[in-house]
Amino acid sequence: MTQQGQLQTVSFKITIMLKNIYIKPIITLFLFILIFACSKDEDPEPAHEHELITLVTLEVTKVGSSETVKYNFEVEGHDHAHDEDDHDDEDDHDDHEGEHMEIELEANSSYNISMFIYNDSDPNNIENITLEIIEEVDEHQVFYAITDELSGFSIASASDDTKDSSGNPLFIKTTWTTTGETSGDVVGYLIHEPTSKTGSTRTDFGGSTDFEIEFEVHVEE
Repeated sequence: MTQQGQLQTVSFKITIMLKNIYIKPIITLFLFILIFACSKDEDPEPAHEHELITLVTLEVTKVGSSETVKYNFEVEGHDHAHDEDDHDDEDDHDDHEGEHMEIELEANSSYNISMFIYNDSDPNNIENITLEIIEEVDEHQVFYAITDELSGFSIASASDDTKDSSGNPLFIKTTWTTTGETSGDVVGYLIHEPTSKTGSTRTDFGGSTDFEIEFEVHVEE
């Protein structure tokens, strides 16, 4: 091989080496970006951030009456109280202290019950998060567990209750029906991401509990 040919060969090899020097980092960078993008797409969605719930109110109105009785439940401390202000008194959310809640009902009657959910940790900025629960109805379920001794008492979804995309009622608005005199305990739950929307016990619904309230129902003639 002539000297000129050898120089051309060396020059060709150098050119290839230079190309490799620039091409390899570019390929490596491209692969890194591709892997990072794929791993980012596969990351799970952020877990649901629960709103802070400190107060639950049950507004009880006897069918055929305009008088509403409000029962306030302090969720965090499970301190219960009874407040009998009218429905129009929307600002009275701080009188929810007590050891045991009793809801007095009349026999052979029906009542419309609306549940409202609040964060009143800041008295100057009380948050009504009921609408958020309603908007996320597919991810929530209200369930009332009635003890066996409370006979002749039933809770059904009201006609104006919210329903999820499958037609299941949320039970945030309910109708309570009484017959004869009776008394017993009821536990109300707000369930997040239930595995079932029907059941007769809390366990049947699965999911996690956003809050739990307890009260005693007294039905008298």
